[in-house]
Amino acid sequence: MSQTRIRTYAQAMRQANKEARATVVALACIIVVWLLGGFGLAGTDIWVFHTPLWVIGGCIAPWVAAIVAAVVLSRRVFADFDLDEVVADRDGE
Repeated sequence: MSQTRIRTYAQAMRQANKEARATVVALACIIVVWLLGGFGLAGTDIWVFHTPLWVIGGCIAPWVAAIVAAVVLSRRVFADFDLDEVVADRDGE
């Protein structure tokens, strides 16, 4: 997890926006892997265990990419903070 210390409501919203943008980028990368793995390999005549390579590339590769993206996001981008505490500090409670 990111070691960012969230103290204000504005910082919490900036962190939430950062996480949302990074998640959209990760989704775009997974879609590219799916397109390349499935449609990109469709023209090949390679078979693995009686299965066309494009099936493996279109099913397994995006799954692996999603796992890698989740790990990278959780370790590098996401921050653990309690929004209720941040809002309470903002309201002066």
